[in-house]
Amino acid sequence: MKIIADSKLIRKRMIDLNINSITELSRKSGVSKPKIHQYLSGKSPLATTYIRLCNFLQLNPDETILFIDEEGREQ
Repeated sequence: MKIIADSKLIRKRMIDLNINSITELSRKSGVSKPKIHQYLSGKSPLATTYIRLCNFLQLNPDETILFIDEEGREQ
């Protein structure tokens, strides 16, 4: 099982905050563009930078985590 960020929730929050790009989100949150891209594509384990991103987006990190089984299904 792997743990990934809920990219749909992050993208929805970006829209809510009128943030139109990863570049803008990076600049405003202080999280690098490559890290944000990794979170949105499910390729990076969660880290302290993810917490910083959630704090900026005013999201509870516990509510943005998805658990994915070996077949790629959300648990």
